[in-house]
Amino acid sequence: YIGTGQDPEHSKGVGHLWCIDITKKPKNKDKDLSPRDDNFDPRAPVNKDSGLVWHYGGPAGEDDERNYLFGRTLSTCSVHDGLVYAADFDGVVYCLDARTGKKYWEHDTGADTWSSPYWVDGKVLIGNETGTLFIFKHGKKKDLIAKIESPGRETKIRATPVVVNGVLYLMTEDPCKLYAIAAK
Repeated sequence: YIGTGQDPEHSKGVGHLWCIDITKKPKNKDKDLSPRDDNFDPRAPVNKDSGLVWHYGGPAGEDDERNYLFGRTLSTCSVHDGLVYAADFDGVVYCLDARTGKKYWEHDTGADTWSSPYWVDGKVLIGNETGTLFIFKHGKKKDLIAKIESPGRETKIRATPVVVNGVLYLMTEDPCKLYAIAAK
């Protein structure tokens, strides 16, 4: 599972989220598993030798607020129990079926994100540029169980939150601090 995008200096725009079968052996002379001719349908005859399992993204319909389905991304994906969680630079978090790419839900965090979704203990955590940590219940239905504001007005959460031995580690920027948060 891989999302593609560009450096934030290049602004926002169309992105792509791919599920690629990396165990597939290339059959063409270039040893290339890429989809062909900008055709992102894995069932298309032109893609019979590609490693493409599914694709999410590309241009959106005219009625959509953004002109693309999935934006450029800096994030890695989180996969658990047949679900894949991804985020784009615009701060939208997605939950998709890991096998088919069917979108179950999305949530706009209201600010850009460099962070990656992080699954732990039945929850998915992700931070954004306003310093807000979002905590979703793992599952096919969107359930935002908490929004935690980090200290300081100008704080940004750009790094992915991590939990180790029951302690949440959260790194912020402006000011640059590492927080360790645990239950008493």
